[in-house]
Amino acid sequence: MSKDYVRPDGRLKNQLREFKVEVGVLDRSEGSAKVNLGNNMAMASVFGPREMHPKRLSRSDRAIVRVNYRMATFSVDGYKRAVPSRREKEISKVLSEAFQSVVLVKNWPRSVVDVHVEIFQSDGGTRTAAALAITAALADAGIPMRDLTGGIASGIYEDQVCLDLTGLEDMKGSGDMPILYSPAVDEISLFQLDGLFTYDQFKEAYESSLTGIKGMVEVIREALKEKYVKIREEFGVDDEDVSSDDDMSKEEVQLDEDESSNDDMSEETFEKPSFSAVIAQVDEKSETKKEKKVDEKSETKKEKKVDEKSETKKEKKVDEKSETKKEKKVDEKPKKKKKKKKSKKSSTELPDVDDEDDSWFTKPEEKEKEEN
Repeated sequence: MSKDYVRPDGRLKNQLREFKVEVGVLDRSEGSAKVNLGNNMAMASVFGPREMHPKRLSRSDRAIVRVNYRMATFSVDGYKRAVPSRREKEISKVLSEAFQSVVLVKNWPRSVVDVHVEIFQSDGGTRTAAALAITAALADAGIPMRDLTGGIASGIYEDQVCLDLTGLEDMKGSGDMPILYSPAVDEISLFQLDGLFTYDQFKEAYESSLTGIKGMVEVIREALKEKYVKIREEFGVDDEDVSSDDDMSKEEVQLDEDESSNDDMSEETFEKPSFSAVIAQVDEKSETKKEKKVDEKSETKKEKKVDEKSETKKEKKVDEKSETKKEKKVDEKPKKKKKKKKSKKSSTELPDVDDEDDSWFTKPEEKEKEEN
């Protein structure tokens, strides 16, 4: 394995392609970044954290990082279908799981951070280029992360371990090993291996990948700094103004210290209380709290009893009134019925007359005589 091996594009074995990062390229997203890695061009945009839709996919204790990886139809030499392929879905899932462990997702339960990555031009190592763009976009959006994450793919081409494989080397090579690594926390969030590696080849590829990722993370950090330097220039904030503000703050601190030193205060006020005094204060506070709780409980019990008694009295009065009304109604109804029956009888019955008194009856013969 010669160190002077020259690859088809003129690079050495452990040499990276040209790497450029531009942050804040889109205005309608919370954060965005564009990455050029050799002939690869990837753009990422971040939306969120926001409410999860559909809600059934949300988690009650954390947020979800949802990555959507897509390749443009013109990103490859031949024609590519617009429908997402199985490879695109697999890379979306892998990147989502990788950044789920990097982002501090427990800060936003029941929410989602949507990341959209578009590959406009591909030339080997598109998933690592997408990961670099996602890292820069998340940092631009202000999403708190454990560390900036870099990615690179190493592999074997013509029995040589090469760093940052191109599309030609990936197709004709015998092995591929993409890695996502966070240098500050010394943690690998993605590790894939395709092909056969010997122990020495694996060790060389692994070590060269980690060193390359550390350099890439520094490039991303510098790109983020450049963005905020431009913002300061736009608002007219110079380094002199910042230094003058710092000097003023230092002078104010010194004045405060001098005033505090000139005050005539006895040393007794600064004496630290003894441990027993502190314990006594704590005991007093706890006793007062207990007494307050007991008093509150007794008052609440008394109030409840008074309320219950008043309610029972009211219920009794209501029941007595309803019973008396019912009884009165029951007593009045039969009396009325009896009166009605008597009136009917009086209309049909004849007046009472003595049997011996016949004066009320006149015979027909007597009537004729009277008429004559």
